[in-house]
Amino acid sequence: MQVTDTQVQDFVASLKGRLSYETKKATKLGFSNIHEYARNKLAKEAEVGDQKPLETPSIKPVTNKVSKKKAVKVSTCGCCS
Repeated sequence: MQVTDTQVQDFVASLKGRLSYETKKATKLGFSNIHEYARNKLAKEAEVGDQKPLETPSIKPVTNKVSKKKAVKVSTCGCCS
């Protein structure tokens, strides 16, 4: 899938507070500017979205364990009650 310039510009505009972080990350990964990095990132996300999703394993239902109540000690004499 092709990534358009408007998609790249929207992605960069939506970064706001993360713009400096993503710019540093783009430089570290060898991109000359943030737009090339964003185009690559959006293309990879589109590839992953196009692939057939893997089967999810069946999830076993959660059963609640019944907690045993502790027996209350009954005193044998009348003075401790």
